[in-house]
Amino acid sequence: MPSYRKPGAHSTKPESPLDKEDAFVAKTLEVSHWAQRNRPIVTLGVVVLGLGIAAFVYYGRYRDTLHSNAANQLEELQLRLGTGDPAEIQADLRLYVERFAGTPFADEARVALAHVSAELGEYDEAAEVLRPLAGDVEDPLGAQAAAMLATISEDIGDLRVAEELYERLADDARLGFQRLDALSSAARLRRAQGDPAGALALYDRMLDEMEEDDSDRGVVEMRRAEVAAALR
Repeated sequence: MPSYRKPGAHSTKPESPLDKEDAFVAKTLEVSHWAQRNRPIVTLGVVVLGLGIAAFVYYGRYRDTLHSNAANQLEELQLRLGTGDPAEIQADLRLYVERFAGTPFADEARVALAHVSAELGEYDEAAEVLRPLAGDVEDPLGAQAAAMLATISEDIGDLRVAEELYERLADDARLGFQRLDALSSAARLRRAQGDPAGALALYDRMLDEMEEDDSDRGVVEMRRAEVAAALR
């Protein structure tokens, strides 16, 4: 029985391996001819790529060396804290922060520098050193810097700034003990400024966050009772 083909239908001949090989060779020759015609551009591209790879490798090695030196020098400075001359350590920490700025070790050195400066009575410098870190209280080191800055602000009589820092820590610090410490300090400030109702609210918030078997819970309950009695 004769076979019929639909109008417009065409037969498709399978592409043989030889045809594929010929196409590959033709494409390779085309690329080769293009490269010969554009040799300066190709050479420049190879050079730029090589320089980019070399720069990437160099930066990686430089960063590793920088971090290693920063860690070793910070450890040496920390060992001197509390035993060496504070003014000398302060000067060395200043140089360290400047030299290793941009590394996580420089942030740790900032906290140490602020501590030494505060001990020397240089509260303005201590506060200035801490401010870049204290803005991010979600970071544990930033929260530590914010708590220290709040304490310094109390010492110099800027209670408004201190209370704002404590409240920000209470709201955003990730670690539970940092939030509780901030709430306790903020409540203490409110009591000192004649705001027992505000202090009571903070003590209630502390008790909500504390575990029932927390060893400090009794102290907080006692302080809350004192504030509540003052409101009667």
